[in-house]
Amino acid sequence: MTGKRKLTDKSSLSFNTQPAIKQKRTCKQPSSAKEANTLTEEEYLKLKLYLKEKKKILKTFPRILLNARGHLSELNESGFSESPLLPTDLNELILYSVYGPGKYVPKWSSLEMQCNLNQTCVLIIDGCEVKTKEDLSNFNSSLPMFSKYKFLPPIEVELPPSWCADYDTDTTTSITDDIASEPTLTQNENIEKKEICSRTRLLMSLNQMMIHNYPLPTNKRQFTMDGFRFTKNHYLPVTDDSPMYAIDCEMCYTSIGRNELTRVSIVNEQLDVIYESFVKPTNKITNYLTVYSGITASKLKNVKTTLADVQEDIIKLLSPDSILIGQSLNCDLEALKLFHPYIIDTSVIFNLNGNKGSKSKLKILAKYFLDMNIQCGNLGHDSVEDSRATMLLVQLKLCKSLTYGDAYLIGQRRLAEFVNKKTKINVKHIETFKKFLALLQSVSESSAKGKVHLKKNLIAAYDNIWSTSKLSIEEHSTNKVVLESVCKSMEDTTNRFCMAHMQLKNKNNLDLVNRWCEKYWAAMSSFALCAVLFTGCGAEGKNSVCLLNVKQPPLNHLQDKF
Repeated sequence: MTGKRKLTDKSSLSFNTQPAIKQKRTCKQPSSAKEANTLTEEEYLKLKLYLKEKKKILKTFPRILLNARGHLSELNESGFSESPLLPTDLNELILYSVYGPGKYVPKWSSLEMQCNLNQTCVLIIDGCEVKTKEDLSNFNSSLPMFSKYKFLPPIEVELPPSWCADYDTDTTTSITDDIASEPTLTQNENIEKKEICSRTRLLMSLNQMMIHNYPLPTNKRQFTMDGFRFTKNHYLPVTDDSPMYAIDCEMCYTSIGRNELTRVSIVNEQLDVIYESFVKPTNKITNYLTVYSGITASKLKNVKTTLADVQEDIIKLLSPDSILIGQSLNCDLEALKLFHPYIIDTSVIFNLNGNKGSKSKLKILAKYFLDMNIQCGNLGHDSVEDSRATMLLVQLKLCKSLTYGDAYLIGQRRLAEFVNKKTKINVKHIETFKKFLALLQSVSESSAKGKVHLKKNLIAAYDNIWSTSKLSIEEHSTNKVVLESVCKSMEDTTNRFCMAHMQLKNKNNLDLVNRWCEKYWAAMSSFALCAVLFTGCGAEGKNSVCLLNVKQPPLNHLQDKF
């Protein structure tokens, strides 16, 4: 066969054509030494077969590789990365290891031979600090197990500690607040009550407006941005004296395949209607949606007011520092085709079930907090009635506190105070950490069985995560018990997902951490993805250092075979 050297008899082999064991060169080497360094034909074939078999086996081993995006997140010598990963990025890799190809695909790394993985193991350690070049050097030298077992280089993740003692006045909440513990405001009560909570603290941030799909001039949706106008050419900063106006709109379905404005109502802080108008849509109405809008053909029969007329009226009505109030006001501003920067959304500032992203209907909020019955019967909604309800809800919250009516914020603070009364909790950090913990919900929805073990004083971030038939979450009093419990869980290979969350009290005690990691690694089964997260890193201690590896089995059986 051409291109390949054929091995015939022993006499045809020369010394130069056979692999030899490397030895230190000397000026003269006895002929007996040369013979000792030369492989026989049988040894050569045996070595060749061994290497071929080893290569074949190694191809079946799972392994993780970073792509160009992943390399940008590697820590440099100064202890920082060019572009840290997001918690969702890390979740994609972990969930890909559990689910396999299809639903989750990491964009910053590749996990080869995922089908051969036996387990996914995550270890989180709060309290380690890598903020400077010296910290990184000490971190690497004090944790030799990661170089010993050939982990990937440390990468940076925008994941703060789940437990933070920093006090943030903009995000902390009071434990004394209840959802609705006192009589509520009604239209008959004096609404000139002293405001305890600043109205500026209820304003939506730009990030919130993007999340809740508010029309923004930055949105790249030119095909739907036609006809949009700003409510003012220039705006003034909002203060506690800035006027508030509640807006509600009704829409009908038209021939262009979407809803268009047919009625708008605006009330002031005294609940007086300062603007009310029916609107003739540009396109033909194909469905009046009367059961929701309350609009009928007869109500619009002689209406000549257009959307442009309404826009002009509202622009003249509002001041440069006006605050607009509404329930899911993004839909109303979309129908009005208006941009406005100062928004208070009652569907965001009130939360009844403690789930961050959930929204309650205005009808439920009005009944629960105001004892008002709105949107009754089959005649549709009344935009004036809805506007007044949203204004009353905001005024009620201003007279109470930031957390009044918000089960999510109340839950965060109550759990923190219950665990440690002297420690204040940073809710922003908790919210970010919860984005990472969203993977537990996804894991519980898979067919994989899993165990999560954590230290009791870290429970704040897990308040809305419950054990299921597949995913068990257990609390323990000490780090030692957490580690022993998770190691026992990993020894049971039916547990496809195992996670431990521990806390280091002394940031300088990295030798203890190294022993924790050694024990954790030893308990893992072969072909297990290991992710170790050290939180509290970065310049401000808001990020994490992550180390990744796949545990490979030894090849002793192959060596014995040959």
